[in-house]
Amino acid sequence: MSPNEMRLADATPGATVRFRGFDATLDTLLQDQFLAYGIAVGQTLSVLQQRPLTIIQCDHTELAVESVVARAMVVAPA
Repeated sequence: MSPNEMRLADATPGATVRFRGFDATLDTLLQDQFLAYGIAVGQTLSVLQQRPLTIIQCDHTELAVESVVARAMVVAPA
């Protein structure tokens, strides 16, 4: 990760971030499922909450993300 990148799990609620990719710990099947929801490299995400699950908004879709997945998602400030 570059110095300005972080894990989605570390983004504060209310933040807008740009998705950079997944780390190698996340199964490719899960990565493909997120791609089907429009979560692709360069996509802007709004972080709505972090507890008990991370909830993000991508365009007009809200997704709940388990903490293990949120830790595998690399983002940067938008």
